[in-house]
Amino acid sequence: MPEDFQEKQRSAQQDSANGNAKGRSRGAKPAPDTPGAGSWSVGPSGSPIPGMSAKDFQKMCRSVDKAFSQFARMVDQGVNEAAEALGQSPEKNLKAHKELQEKRKREKKARKAQEEAQRRAAQQAHGQQHYGQPGYGASQGAPTGGVPQGFQQAVTSAAQQAQQWAPLAKAKKRFRSSWGLTASGAVMTAAGGAGTFMFALLSIIGIATTPVFSVGAVIGEALFIAGLGVSAWLLIAGIRRLQLGGRLKALRGIFGEREVCAMDELSRRMQLNPKALLATARTLISRGYLPEGRIDDENTTLMVTENAYRQYRQFQQSQRQTLAEREAAEAARAAEAAARAAHEQDISERLTPEQRAFVARGRDYVRQMDELNAAIDDAAVSERITAIQDVVGRILARAEEEPAVIAGLDRLTAYYLPTTVKLLDAYDRLEEEPIQGENISSSRSEIEHTLEVLHSAFEKLFDDTYQDLSLDVSADISVLHAMLAQEGLTEGPFDVKP
Repeated sequence: MPEDFQEKQRSAQQDSANGNAKGRSRGAKPAPDTPGAGSWSVGPSGSPIPGMSAKDFQKMCRSVDKAFSQFARMVDQGVNEAAEALGQSPEKNLKAHKELQEKRKREKKARKAQEEAQRRAAQQAHGQQHYGQPGYGASQGAPTGGVPQGFQQAVTSAAQQAQQWAPLAKAKKRFRSSWGLTASGAVMTAAGGAGTFMFALLSIIGIATTPVFSVGAVIGEALFIAGLGVSAWLLIAGIRRLQLGGRLKALRGIFGEREVCAMDELSRRMQLNPKALLATARTLISRGYLPEGRIDDENTTLMVTENAYRQYRQFQQSQRQTLAEREAAEAARAAEAAARAAHEQDISERLTPEQRAFVARGRDYVRQMDELNAAIDDAAVSERITAIQDVVGRILARAEEEPAVIAGLDRLTAYYLPTTVKLLDAYDRLEEEPIQGENISSSRSEIEHTLEVLHSAFEKLFDDTYQDLSLDVSADISVLHAMLAQEGLTEGPFDVKP
């Protein structure tokens, strides 16, 4: 371009010089309307632009050439992307279109056959089992990347149920066609590239060849620059649409029949950084190319169906509920541990080491009875063991509350509880025998009867722990009645009957 421009200028200069030599004498001035004597004539410095040296003119030409090269690269990039998106030739595009049509026909037939088979299976199973509305999940074995494990399992479980009673979500429902983006992007890229080149050339030539900036020249340059801006915007927008169409096509291929996919996997397979991938996903969702597309709150997962998004929200709610229950359980355990520590501290202050050892031995026997109770299968025997544990626990609590009663409970941990544990262990071993003969059955019956006796005995023992308190209460009541009679408030100390 600049070389042609320079060649034309040199030709104009030569023609002008030849004309001047033939039409006038040496030293004569050319006429105002003589060809070659206008603005394109050679100036005093040898440049076609008045007031500009040949060296400056050459610099300007190199700058113009560099600018044209940059615009050419931009246009070439857009054209290459358009060619890559649209195909290399009309024949290839037509062949690809025919193959796509055939593929769609085969998929449609297969889908109809699958729907018919599933409808028949549903009719046969109707009345035998009731299913809720099936969901659509990720295909088994599909890579999950950074998808939360619990959510992925929930979606996969829904997919297994859906495969039995309904077809997977159709691709056209999850993804819209990228043809519109690709076609419009190609047209915008071509138009924008051509317009950018044309208006840039006109702007540069106008600036370089206008010696005086008149109002008309300024308006013309403003129009050229405005056209250049619009064309450049059109070129950039077209390239972006081509990129967006290619990424939509890539997403559709990566998802396949899946409904959820991790951003890490998409970023790796599409060779995009996570930030650009997130921006692309949001753009596609906002423009309606992913009609049911959703992104999770952590920006780690892309979902393309409402069912997957609903399951994600249910999973979130379940996680929050589980977390709340876990926190409540931890708080309860902490409160229980604090209460137990305070109780042990109180016991250590009020009980002697011998008394604390008595309570500890009793608790240990109760724990052994609990283990044996879990191992014994007989429900009636298990109920008696539970009742004995309850009574013994009350006796030990009474001992902790009133250490003075421990003196009368020495046989509890020395004989009664060890014997009870021994009998329960024997019953457990007898119960496990595969052949229940006469001796085994008789021994089991004796132990069952003994457990009833022990329960009654432990209840009596628990009642005896309140004997001193009962005596104290009776003494206080007798004194109270005597004082009331002495004051004349009652007829006699023994007239008041309980």
